[in-house]
Amino acid sequence: MAPPRPAGQDRASILIVDDRASKLIAMEALFADFGENVVCVSSGKDALRQLLEREFAVILLDVNMPDMDGFETAALIRQRPKLQHIPIIFMTAGSDDTHALQGYSLGAVDYILTPVVPEVLRTKVKVFVELFKMTEQLKRQAEERVALAEERARRAAAEAAGRRAAFLAEAGKSLVRSLDLETTADTILNLVVPELASFAVLRLSVAGGEIVKTRHGEIRSEPSKVQGMLADSMDRAVRSLGTQMVEEAPGAAKAIRGLACPLLARGTTLGVLAVAVEDSSDLYDRAKAMVVEDLCGRAAIAIDNCLLYGEIQQRDLRREQFVAMLAHELRNPLGAITSAIGVLERVGGDPADRARGVIRRQLGNLTHLVDDLLDVARITTGKISLTRSHVNLAESVERCLKTLEGTERTSRHAISMECEATWIEADPVRIDQILVNLIGNALKYTPAGGRIDIRVEPASDESVFEIVDTGVGMSKEALARAFDLFFQGNRTPDGGEGGLGIGLSLARHLVELHGGSVEAASEGEGRGSRFTVRFPRSAPPGSDEERVAAGAAESGRCRILLVEDNEDAREMLQMLLTLAGHDVHGAADGPSGIEMAKATDPDMVVIDLGLPGMDGYEVARQLRPALRAGVGLIALSGYGQSADRRKSLEAGFDTHLVKPVDPNHLSGVIASIQRRQQDGSKQPSS
Repeated sequence: MAPPRPAGQDRASILIVDDRASKLIAMEALFADFGENVVCVSSGKDALRQLLEREFAVILLDVNMPDMDGFETAALIRQRPKLQHIPIIFMTAGSDDTHALQGYSLGAVDYILTPVVPEVLRTKVKVFVELFKMTEQLKRQAEERVALAEERARRAAAEAAGRRAAFLAEAGKSLVRSLDLETTADTILNLVVPELASFAVLRLSVAGGEIVKTRHGEIRSEPSKVQGMLADSMDRAVRSLGTQMVEEAPGAAKAIRGLACPLLARGTTLGVLAVAVEDSSDLYDRAKAMVVEDLCGRAAIAIDNCLLYGEIQQRDLRREQFVAMLAHELRNPLGAITSAIGVLERVGGDPADRARGVIRRQLGNLTHLVDDLLDVARITTGKISLTRSHVNLAESVERCLKTLEGTERTSRHAISMECEATWIEADPVRIDQILVNLIGNALKYTPAGGRIDIRVEPASDESVFEIVDTGVGMSKEALARAFDLFFQGNRTPDGGEGGLGIGLSLARHLVELHGGSVEAASEGEGRGSRFTVRFPRSAPPGSDEERVAAGAAESGRCRILLVEDNEDAREMLQMLLTLAGHDVHGAADGPSGIEMAKATDPDMVVIDLGLPGMDGYEVARQLRPALRAGVGLIALSGYGQSADRRKSLEAGFDTHLVKPVDPNHLSGVIASIQRRQQDGSKQPSS
């Protein structure tokens, strides 16, 4: 029940139309403390009946209703002249732009997606309720003057009210066009000057200080003097949380030259707006003051939205930085573990082989999770890039299956392949990531002994990859959310594998970045699943492209200096390189690394970029001119974006490797640099 209203004050009526009883109860509770009449009906017909019986300040109309939907109801409402100007706010769970345009074409003032933010909806409804009350008050005042005023005065008053209402409506549209604080502040001042004032000053309280903006038209007075005149009223408005009048002369009670209004939103004072006129003919009456106050209310909401948007952007930035730092910190121990595994594999022949296999598989899983987590953060912020080349999709599938076979994930399933040479223009690393995620998903949700069929073939202008399994399948609900971030379906009866629920979401985003599409299908739980990926087809390359050997290249013995502050990582990598036949020296920081380089005259220097004090970039800049020509510099880092690699090359490195570094890949890089040294080439690798 709404609280009782003092005698003499009329209540505004709010009409809520929704076919769900629970929604009606929730919406009625949301507006209970407004003290207004909240009328709830469950159909469009009931809504039309209520509109014929009474006036409403605003209509909250659900789009999806049986029999007569929200758009049909709105169209019937607009057919009646009496009802054409009632504000309609559509509410729906769908985000179809076509539906939104249809809603606005029917005269809707807003189109809100559910679930709604309660305070935002309350604020919007409150504005229309107050506007309705103001309009009703103006109507009553006009009716009281009918017997005393001439027809010309009545017409002028009605025209003035219409202009004010049109101004406020247009102002509302202008204020929601941008979420940039500076732009919104300029919009507020442009609305006020010259329409409502010849001078205006806006003062906003933001983190780190205040923003003060002024605007004026053609005035005779010095702008600084007018601003000084308004300063005291602005301070009083902030302290009192109410509008303060600036009188034309002391004691002139009804001669209002200006006013200052606090900007209030969600119980917080965001700032104050002060306006003033120079000519006596433009002094403020009550109606004009109300327009300024109403505009200040709308301006406060717009400014609050800008500040909230800024906070969201900052949170997103901090989250991105956190994920990047998390990935970087995780890569340090991963690097040490990878090197340790490489050492154990070179020694070989002891009873710990099985344990090493377990460590190797879990290391691969952890590295895969870190890479997926980081890529999801990059995709959501639009910071992932593709390095395209000709890719044979069939070869990529075979390569990914061999990778999974090495982790023993495929040993419990029957896997068949029907692959034709199918070419696409794509980033080969990202294609492998897509395929590993899709094949890994099939392995995770298919019980031991199940079957997985993989097909790759060209189809018209598309290249198609399809994987079908006999696993647990998906319900309609699970199928609809299969590509949602962090969503995971029911596992296989034997427990399956873990995960973060980001693999399929990441795969879909990467496919779409390549201009392709991915679809999921299932006939129901227990009946398996099918995933189909379609890429734009590319013609086969005209000539065989150079390929980098996948295995570790055997390299000749050389003298290597390793600069790494993580003791475990340094010790394991040093041992690994020593077992590979190299003469390896280690240093724990930049200065000692520089001194050791001068003493040992290395053929190659491997430097961790995240060194304390003097970072790896500075070490490289100091080493490059101090060493003999041709010495190779290899950067190790937990960061692997294009900007990170470019920064490494600019600092003088020959190549940039991302932790954890595969031992075979590191050996291949060393061999590549040795060949360049032998050939006398100085061109850096990328």
